[in-house]
Amino acid sequence: MKSLIVGMCALTLAGGALAQSPKALVRASGGEVHVAGRTVEESNSSGANSGDVVVANGGEAYVTYPNGCTIKVTGSYTIQDAAPAKCPSLGKVGSETNYAMVGAGIAVAAGAVALASGGGDDAKPAPPKPSSP
Repeated sequence: MKSLIVGMCALTLAGGALAQSPKALVRASGGEVHVAGRTVEESNSSGANSGDVVVANGGEAYVTYPNGCTIKVTGSYTIQDAAPAKCPSLGKVGSETNYAMVGAGIAVAAGAVALASGGGDDAKPAPPKPSSP
């Protein structure tokens, strides 16, 4: 029973992590790149949420949505709630992250850990006492 409760908690946490996944990934390519005030180091990526502003000074940033749509940013760009219907600029390029697969992987791993942790701590009821005549 205890392992079932731990497993359910782990799956709930994994679901919460998936629900909070970023709307897009921002990759810096030269110059200074900021996402919602956070600096993105060159050749690195950072998650961005809807409404976050990407600013590229003296370089470029690439915003990649989960559907693979990648947008080149040379000034500023606001992250949309969903990928643009018509993908401008670079078009669809291979995405760095498949968000659904990441969420599924987290849920499976959490469930496996919960089940593997065993149930050795569950208390066993005492055997019944023999009845006397």
